[in-house]
Amino acid sequence: MPENSVFVGADMDEDGLFAGLDNLLLSSAQDEEARRRAVHFAEELPWLTAAQRADVERAFAADWAAASRAIDARVSARSAEIAIDYATRYRLLRRRCLSAVTAGLGVVTCVLGLALLVAR
Repeated sequence: MPENSVFVGADMDEDGLFAGLDNLLLSSAQDEEARRRAVHFAEELPWLTAAQRADVERAFAADWAAASRAIDARVSARSAEIAIDYATRYRLLRRRCLSAVTAGLGVVTCVLGLALLVAR
């Protein structure tokens, strides 16, 4: 089976399987878009022979697909960085909120304790 096959690592969990399928479909769509753009580009060069046109289309499609994958890789890496940043900020905010609630409960407890002492 090819490396990018959905069935590689069939013991994956369901999310991993769907992610693999999603990646395969995205890759296929990008390849089709690259071929479509390559044909459109080659149509703008009417002086090319059939063999030259095929070479230009193949080279253009390969370059376009490589550029698309590079952009996807950069976006994916940045997305992971942002997810880590937000997770870190969330943990800090959660810790601050918990500290504020704990301090507030401590103050309320102290005030109630003093009120009970004064009331005796």
